[in-house]
Amino acid sequence: MQRINRYPSPLTPLVNDGTGDISHGDYDVAIDNLEAGTYVFAADIQNSGTQTGINVMLFDSGWNPLFSSNKIGHVQTTFTLKKPDRVRIRPNQTGVTISNVIVERADTYALTSGGGLPSFFTAQTAPY
Repeated sequence: MQRINRYPSPLTPLVNDGTGDISHGDYDVAIDNLEAGTYVFAADIQNSGTQTGINVMLFDSGWNPLFSSNKIGHVQTTFTLKKPDRVRIRPNQTGVTISNVIVERADTYALTSGGGLPSFFTAQTAPY
């Protein structure tokens, strides 16, 4: 199986700079059309603010929480969708930046060969 990061913009960090309305999802990124199954969420979290508390949250389409973390640094978790759904990623407070985001099916995340999309080489075509 090919590894595919379902996060729509892996090189663009999510930033809560305090200028929008979090209740209307101004800082959220939604990943639509995820199939039912188990997924891995991994990201790097920075908090330049002085606040303490929840830095990142994941929600499904019904705003049911799937994951929350107050950790700064690398976070990783698995979550299960029982039906096809949407996942919303939220930097939960001002000063939080979420980067290097991966949302990938757990069965492909565990692979040791190959690479995610987009990629230049796979295990069969890498120059080593």
